[in-house]
Amino acid sequence: MKLYRLPKDKLKSAISSGNVTIAVYGLGKLGLPLAVTYANFGFNVIGVDINEKIVDTINSGKSYLVNEPGVDEGVRKNVSAGRLKATTNGVNAAKEADVMVSIVPTLIDDTNRPDLTYMMNSVETIAKGLTKGDIVLIESTLPPGTTEGPIREMLEKVSGLKAGVDFGLAYSPERTSSGQVIADIVDHYPKIIGGLDEHSTRAIAAIYSKIAKKGVIVVRDIRTAEAVKVFEGVYRDVNIALANELALLTEKLGVDIIEAINAANSQPYSHIHIPGAGVGGHCIPLYPYFLLDVANKQNVPLRITSIARQLNEYMPYHMVELIADALNECEKPIKNSKIGILGLTFRGDVKATYHTPAAPLIKILQEKGAKITAHDPLLSPDEIKSEFGIDSAKSFDELFRDADCIVVVTAHSLYKNTDFKKYFKLMRRPAAVVDGRHIFNPDKMDSEGIVFRGVGRVFKNNK
Repeated sequence: MKLYRLPKDKLKSAISSGNVTIAVYGLGKLGLPLAVTYANFGFNVIGVDINEKIVDTINSGKSYLVNEPGVDEGVRKNVSAGRLKATTNGVNAAKEADVMVSIVPTLIDDTNRPDLTYMMNSVETIAKGLTKGDIVLIESTLPPGTTEGPIREMLEKVSGLKAGVDFGLAYSPERTSSGQVIADIVDHYPKIIGGLDEHSTRAIAAIYSKIAKKGVIVVRDIRTAEAVKVFEGVYRDVNIALANELALLTEKLGVDIIEAINAANSQPYSHIHIPGAGVGGHCIPLYPYFLLDVANKQNVPLRITSIARQLNEYMPYHMVELIADALNECEKPIKNSKIGILGLTFRGDVKATYHTPAAPLIKILQEKGAKITAHDPLLSPDEIKSEFGIDSAKSFDELFRDADCIVVVTAHSLYKNTDFKKYFKLMRRPAAVVDGRHIFNPDKMDSEGIVFRGVGRVFKNNK
């Protein structure tokens, strides 16, 4: 049932009828949970992806995602009920659907410019099946101005239809985190919605009013909605950079950054973040570059945004500095030292390695001649070898045995909940631990006979 230009008094009944079909383009770590969510609320959903293996898995009633609550059950239940199916034929899906949602990856290239290849490919596919009365909704994060600019142009050029006349166009950014996507959509946050016209806005707002318990926030236009999502990411990046900068100073002052932050944040206007080994993922490392690209075109220098990104990208290099310093106290060079790395994914308990700080850290250590082994409970030995070019340890015993230095990059729950005391005894003494995620208590490391370094932490030689 077409929703665009449907009278306001008929929208609610139309959405509740079970006759609205939504096509979701991109069945990745955000797209598949979104498709499941739509189906959970009674919409007929067609998932579209270029990966045939993903499509086949979903059509068999199974999810390929790991540690994403509600998705396994949601796929099984909705495929069985006939409310969810997947396909690689995006054009036919568009022809069959009433609302087309693109939630494909938006990236940056080697020069840190926005790379919207996947987005524009999905939009072109949608346009080939676009018919009058359809609504196109974009949920991927974009540089402000993209939806009303190149996306609208592509849709109109390929379809021969006019946005705001023949079909609707809206933007509603995903505001989710891996490991809790469905809960974020349904329970945690309001949905931001900006439309090309009132008909587009009203229809998408009606859909999400049914889904999001926190309601919807309608902003004045698409460009504002695009800016909201990018601003959220830049805010986090800048505040993490501030914490990292303070940590660099506290290392020299002999002040423990965690103790100082906890005390400072007892004041209600202080919200200092936790410093660490670096910032990774599909979001925070990219969004500042989206905004910087737009600002450069407007001749507006975003000094804080730019400096913050540079500082956060420096942190893996600082980790290497801490490693070199700790090994130097052990009278060992990095070259030929056996270094064990705890954690490779960009965030604890999330199986994703995009822009992980582990990658540049490992590359630098390899260039310096270190012998590196890594442990990550979410990655297989083949995945570790393929992506990072290093060997993996199947157990803590294997990682720690004869190691000269252990480096914490990722705060997996497994690591937080493990008492490593017995494993320290397996290291080749004198030995070092460099903690980029505050897993270990610095005050207890000296008694273990371990040379300790941590981002912003107090250790024996800086007291």
